[in-house]
Parts: sequence; structure tokens; C-alpha cells
Amino acid sequence: MVEHTLLRKLESLWGIPIFYADEAGENIRSLGIFPEKQNPLTVSEELRRSLICQTKEQNVPTIYKAFDKIYFFCVQSGQDFYLSGPVGAEELSYVEIHQFYKKYHMSMKEERHPDKMTLNRMLNFVSFLYELLEGKDIQPDDLMEKNNLIEEKEAWEEGETVRIELDKSDAAAYHHTYMEERYVLDSIREGNVEEVNERATALLEKSGILSRKHFNHQRNQAIVTTTLATREAIAGGVSPADAYRLSDYFINQIDQCRTMEEMIELNQRCFYKFTKLVADTRKTRSFSSYTEQCKDYISRNYHHKIYLEDIAEAIGISPGHLSRSFRQDTGEKIVDYIQKFRVERAANLLKYSDATLSEISDYVCFNSQSHFGSVFKEYMKMTPRQYREKYKRKEFYS
Repeated sequence: MVEHTLLRKLESLWGIPIFYADEAGENIRSLGIFPEKQNPLTVSEELRRSLICQTKEQNVPTIYKAFDKIYFFCVQSGQDFYLSGPVGAEELSYVEIHQFYKKYHMSMKEERHPDKMTLNRMLNFVSFLYELLEGKDIQPDDLMEKNNLIEEKEAWEEGETVRIELDKSDAAAYHHTYMEERYVLDSIREGNVEEVNERATALLEKSGILSRKHFNHQRNQAIVTTTLATREAIAGGVSPADAYRLSDYFINQIDQCRTMEEMIELNQRCFYKFTKLVADTRKTRSFSSYTEQCKDYISRNYHHKIYLEDIAEAIGISPGHLSRSFRQDTGEKIVDYIQKFRVERAANLLKYSDATLSEISDYVCFNSQSHFGSVFKEYMKMTPRQYREKYKRKEFYS
């Protein structure tokens, strides 16, 4: 049997956990590098048995695709079965991550994106693990054929070819340096309004090409700009709730732009507004630290059930004190703020995702789709379906 110290080194090298279990899928144990909690392999006996059964039947290592975009691996060595995963082949939306955690009955308070891995890297990992355990070599083509991955491999290679061609054609294009980008982002985080105006213009003029179509490039750049500025503003002391609210505003403005000039101006205004928000936050904090912490808690936990007692315990004050402080600072009840925050998040998902109304309702933690519909209409003056039909851009349907 291979020393588990070698397998632990393999875990560390690839960055994904490896577990081992008996033929029945019971007594699953970790090699020790990664914690056993929050992994479908440790909480789902059905998943383990499915992996082990498939591995025994095909007599070669298993690359198992679950939830359409997430992969698990299984290699047999004697009477033991070594299981690994999950890894994602492509980016998952927040809703998809939420559904993934829900499917495998994992705690949704610790949701995180599975580690990403290309198909080639998956094949290399499984092949290496198999050779390490069994001393036998297995070709990637055999792995793909036995695991019905031929079509996925071809699709991946086609996408890789397109990427390489783009790299070749754009090799001479000037991309702004990391330092130039860092200057702008540092200005936002520090609330330095004067410097951000000077540095933003140079950065926007020298950005890399994000689309062959100039308007689409500028639009994509505006989305990236908003995302980066949001993160830097939070790092600069702005509450996540306020930063995301300004982010929502600019995302909506991006939709309204019809010319290159409007989009470029919006890019510059985005940098300025986030920098000004940081500066204003540092000068005058109108809210108490308890209210700020409460907003932060809600922005991080809005897709779970939130109780006043839990927020108060996390902050370290009594529920009554927190409720009074929040009402005095904002003029609204905490429960109303939570409802409004959830509706705003749902509105973004309706515009920029293909998630169903039921999935969105579940993600933002409404009791039912009908309850979601009534609360959404109360705030947005239209149903979720009407909102999606009115604001969802055509490219998000394809």
C-alpha cells in the first residue's frame, strides 16, 4: 500500500482533498490535509456508493460528473477506494453554488465555489493517482472513453484553440501594467479623489481587449471596473451593503448606455463615486458601528435565515439594543432592511442570470415563491417575471 504521506503531498500539490473508504462506502477517512466537514464525499453516502459502484463496474478510475458542472474522482486500490473532489470545470453562479450545497445537505452558511480544474488537469490527476496507488499507467484517451468524456474533451479543445488564436492576434496589443491598475485601486481604497481622476483615464485608455466589438469591450470593461471598485471600497471601510448598492446602480446604468462615449464616461464616474464614498465614509460615519456591523452581517448571510438574536450575538450586544440603534440610525426596522436587501439581490439575479424564479426565491431565502412574488412586487411595483421580461438583456438568454 502506498504511504499516506505521499498521498498527502499529492493533496497539497493539487489542492483538492483525497479520502479513502471501504467497498461499502462506509468508514470514510481523510488523509489529514483538508477538513472532513463541508464535502459531499463525507456527508453523502449515496454519492460515495455511486462512485465506488461505477469504479468496480468499469475496472478503471472514475471521473464522475455531478450537478452538470462539478466532478468527483474514484480510484480503487485493493479493497480500498480513494475518492477526491469536488472540482468545477467552469464558473458556477451564486445560485448554482447554493443549489449544490443544498443537494448534498451541507451547511449553507459556509458556501464557497469548488476549486476549478481543466479537463486535462483532471485526467492528469486521476492518472497520477492511479499510477501511484496501483503502479499502472492509464492513458487519458482510455479514461475519457470509459467515463464518456470524449465529447467534453473535444469541446474543451475547441475552446482552447480559440483562446490561443486570440492570444496570437493580440500579442502586440498594449495591456496596462499591474502597477498602473494597482495605483487606481489603491486610490479608491484610500479615498483619494484627486489621484483617482488622474490615474483612471490612463488605465481606461490602455486596458486589454475584452471583446472584438468595441462597444461590447467597453461594456465588459465597465462591468469589471464596477466589480473591482466595489471590492476596493469595502476594503477602504465602506460597508458591503452600501458598496453593493452603489454597484447595483452602476450595473443598471451600464444597461442604459447606448454609445461608446457614454460608457467611457460611466467608467470614469464609477471610479470617482466609489472613491468619494470611501472618503465620505472616513470623514463622517453617521451610523454607529453596531449598525454597520449589522448591515455587514446581513450582506453576508441574506441567503440564509437571519434572526435578530443571531446578529446581536455575532456583534456582541443585546437584541433590544441592536434593534433600537439600527432604527435610530436608518429610520427602518432590521426586518424591513433584510427584505429590501433580498429583493435587490433577487433583481440582479433576474437580470443577469438564467436561474428560475423558484431557484432565485430559494437563494434569497423566501419561504415560498408566492411570498417572494408578493414582497418583490411591493418593492419593485411589478412581479419578478415582469421585471425579468423588462430588464433582462438579450445576450443573457443565449
